[in-house]
Amino acid sequence: MTILTVFLKIVGFLSIPMVLFSTFMMVRSIGRARRITRKSLYIQLGLSPVFFIVYSILLGLSIAFKWAVPLVILGLGVGGFWAQSTDLSLRGSHVMGTRSTWYVILWGVSFAVTQAMALFASEGATAAGLATMCFSMGTAVGMNASLLLRHMLLLQSAAPEGDSG
Repeated sequence: MTILTVFLKIVGFLSIPMVLFSTFMMVRSIGRARRITRKSLYIQLGLSPVFFIVYSILLGLSIAFKWAVPLVILGLGVGGFWAQSTDLSLRGSHVMGTRSTWYVILWGVSFAVTQAMALFASEGATAAGLATMCFSMGTAVGMNASLLLRHMLLLQSAAPEGDSG
């Protein structure tokens, strides 16, 4: 075992409680009405797949597309459906929403499970953990894409006639 391997194992062990703690902190802040911007939704749409790809590269695992594609598609549907539970409203010219916390919990748990499998289990088990991240990534993308569409429609419906901006 090299020094780098030992270092990466230590980082891996430390990352699990850090992810669980950050998930807990996100859950605490999400349950309140907050301003939802297009910029924040675009960032969340982009970061979910990027994070998944970077994490799979760091684990050194290839993505099994025969499992990943159906799980991502299922996640997109679940996320898009679940986004309907987020109430959006206008306060002045700002879109406000109270977001659901369940997808953050799902993401945090799937990340922690995948990380634990990478530390303790075989490569096959780690790949299975990565598959759960496919579903949670699809859920996050589906939810944020649906919220982005609803955000734009809400602003369009509130814009005075003849105002294209």
